[in-house]
Amino acid sequence: MWRQSPYADFFKKPFLLGAHRGGKGLHPENTAFAFQETAKRFPDCLLETDATMTRDGQIILLHDDTVDRTTNGKGKPGEMTLKEIQSLDAGFHFTKDGGQTHPYRGKGIKIPTLQEALRAAPKSRFLIDIKGRQPEETEAIIRAIREVNAERRTLLASFIADTMKLACRLAPEIPTCYDFTTGASLLAAIRSSGWDSYQPQAQVVSLMKEMVPQFKLTPEEIGKVRAKGIYFQIHTLDTRQEMEEWLRIGVDSILTSHPEMLFELIKAQSR
Repeated sequence: MWRQSPYADFFKKPFLLGAHRGGKGLHPENTAFAFQETAKRFPDCLLETDATMTRDGQIILLHDDTVDRTTNGKGKPGEMTLKEIQSLDAGFHFTKDGGQTHPYRGKGIKIPTLQEALRAAPKSRFLIDIKGRQPEETEAIIRAIREVNAERRTLLASFIADTMKLACRLAPEIPTCYDFTTGASLLAAIRSSGWDSYQPQAQVVSLMKEMVPQFKLTPEEIGKVRAKGIYFQIHTLDTRQEMEEWLRIGVDSILTSHPEMLFELIKAQSR
């Protein structure tokens, strides 16, 4: 299995602590500043992010379809150039007190390119969610990862089956998450007599917490997935109660917007 494969570098350390969008409860989400600060505070933390393409073919990190929610600008990234996007204030709307204060407004925080983010936390592992369906976007993401020699510290994800197929073909050395199609195959196999002979199609199952009841996934089935050598990740857990519940069930990774809260629970559990 990949615990002794080219993927071993990524998985050689636990990645139970995962920061959703770099820890969006602590810093402006999906910014180089957030990745740098979270990595500094939690060195082994997995940094999750979202990659999309600008009009001029550059890969930037942004979750939404527009820049409206997180910056002082408006528009879709695919209709803007990198220069236009990076002229915006990515800390403009961030607040911890319901909007009374905006501590990062006007501090020069911008939407980063993928390369800038990977360089901001050069020893950290990243989970990169590919947002688009266009082959050229996946190709550009792979090029960006290779440009900074980050193949062994990145994990790729997308719910889009064709996107993941292309990523696996272009970069077989980079581990991947299950998509909807391969995930359906896994679920069918685990509920049939073919589970013993089932061959994993990716390295990580990464599920939104809402999908667990939707697919009627049980703790026993999650245990079987992990016993097969497939890592299991759950997201996005932002309350202490949720985190404690999933730590009891047993998972390999939790994504949270509040890594400081999860870090304390993991530390208490290890005592």
